Order: sequence, then structure tokens, then C-alpha cells
Amino acid sequence: MAIKGKSKSRSTRAVTRGPKPAYQPVRRPLLARRGPWLVLAGVVGTLVVIGLVWGFIAEGNANEREEIERRMADAIAQYQGELEPILNSVGQPVPPLGFEAFASLTQAVTDLEDESLDPSADRRAIVTRADDTIGLAGTALGALEGLDELELIQGKGFSEEFVLYVINSKAQLIRSMRLFREAAELVKLAADAEGRQRAILVARARGVLDVATELFGRGYSDYLEAQSKARLVDADGIPTSTGS
Repeated sequence: MAIKGKSKSRSTRAVTRGPKPAYQPVRRPLLARRGPWLVLAGVVGTLVVIGLVWGFIAEGNANEREEIERRMADAIAQYQGELEPILNSVGQPVPPLGFEAFASLTQAVTDLEDESLDPSADRRAIVTRADDTIGLAGTALGALEGLDELELIQGKGFSEEFVLYVINSKAQLIRSMRLFREAAELVKLAADAEGRQRAILVARARGVLDVATELFGRGYSDYLEAQSKARLVDADGIPTSTGS
């Protein structure tokens, strides 16, 4: 019997291993991460600081405004205390926002303009009215010129508008007093004149009186505006509850 020879063993090939699977960490949800919360905390903290700073600034500005308004009210109240007696000596308020000054002088000019009247018969009354006006206007003028409004308003942080109202009110009133006095002098001359000369003097007296009245009205209006800025009166010139 034939003996089979040994068969050659098959050569085995080495199988190359595949790459090891890389570790893929599980991604945490955004809200579970620490970084975004730190950023958010930083933003919130910054906003809180900004809010606090803004609040302190706003509170400081409000306190400063209140202090300025208080000083403004004190200043205009003192100005009012010095000015009102002067105004009351030459006329009286006409509510709500007017003031009638030297009504007797106005009446004297009106009498001179009335051709149906005989100025000679009423000469003494007319001259008396004119003399009264000259005296009162002169006294008021001196008092106004002695009123130191700058002492009340300079260097106190008041608005330019408020300061100008105070300054202009006094300036306009002073100019009006000078013109009222001039108009009264013309009335006296007209009372002694006759014919055409009287008519010319009366016309001049009326013109000066009208300008004086207009200037007085402007000054009084500025005076009321200054009180309004200080919240002592409202837009209709009525004293406010805080200013009373």
C-alpha cells in the first residue's frame, strides 16, 4: 500500500487589525456646561453694577435739582419781598397776569385828550396827578436801583433763563419809572399850554406813557416768569401750594 506523503501545510497570513475605536466623549447639554454660566454670570454682574451706578447718578442728579429749586425759591421769595412793596406803591395787580401802574396819570392824559373838557378848569387836579406820579415814580426808581438782584442769583447754579428773567424784570421796571416820570412832566406842561402847543404836548405825553406802560408790563411779566420757574406761581400767575 502506498503511503501518502505529508502534505505541505498552508502558510497562514497575518490579518491586519483595524484601528482601535477612538473614545468619543459624550457632549454635555449647553445649559449643563460651566463656561456659559460663567459668561452669563459675568454679564449679569456687569449689568447690576451699571444699574447701581446709574441709580446713584440719577439719585444724585435728582437731589441736586431739588437743591437748586430750593435755592431758586428762596432767592425769588427774597426778591419778591423787596419788589412787591415798590410795585404796590405805584399801582395794583389786575388778575390774572396784569398790573395797572399810575392809573391817575393815565386819567390825566385822557382828560387832556378829551376836547369836550376844559383843561383849564381842571388844571389843578391834572397837575396834582402829575406831581403825585413824579414823586411816586422817583421814589420807586430809587428803591429799584437799590435792589441788589445779582446778590440773590449769582453763582448759585441757576439756569440762564431764570437769571435773565430776574435781571430783565428789574431793568424794564426801572426804565418804565423814568418814562412815567417824563410823561408826568409833559402832562404838567400841557396843562399850562394852550391851543396847538397843548395838543403837541398831550400827544407826546401819550406816546411816552404808552411806552412806559409797555415796559412796565414786560418787567412785570418777567417777574412772574421768574416766580413760575421757581414754582412759586403757576402759568396763570396763581401761587402754588408749595410756594405759599
